[in-house]
Amino acid sequence: MKEYVAVIAAIVAGLFAFISALTMWRLTHKTSEISRQQAMADAKFNEKKTLYVRVHELYESAIKCTKSYKNDNLTESFSKLTAEINLIASDEIVKQCFYVAELFQDWISLYFKAFPAPQKIGDQSYIMLQSPDPTLKYKKPEKEAYDKFYRSYEELVKLMRAELVSA
Repeated sequence: MKEYVAVIAAIVAGLFAFISALTMWRLTHKTSEISRQQAMADAKFNEKKTLYVRVHELYESAIKCTKSYKNDNLTESFSKLTAEINLIASDEIVKQCFYVAELFQDWISLYFKAFPAPQKIGDQSYIMLQSPDPTLKYKKPEKEAYDKFYRSYEELVKLMRAELVSA
């Protein structure tokens, strides 16, 4: 009978070792799977955050360039960003981005009518004044268009911020 106790103890110990090894393997596998999923989620979040920061930067830059009569390849920058927005952003953000871009285009055309670019003669810039002012009829619509654009732009920023916070 004593012989059987040693054999049974060895079998129980072996079975326990096998179950322990199997449990450790499953836990390690599960942990690495969770880590991989977390890394993917972090990468997506960072990609979206980077995109939203670039959208914000581009609009701020576009407003400044418009008001200073500079064209820093804004069309190309907007085209690239639009493609990324379509691929990465949520439907609500995409819709708001297109709406803001449309309002921005409307404002630009009115801005250049209300505030024509200064004329350059050599190294000097001159603004021609006329009486009556032909730009006067565009100043109020330009201000209204800018206010509408900027309110929509601020709404876009709020939406992007809210999406990043909830992610």
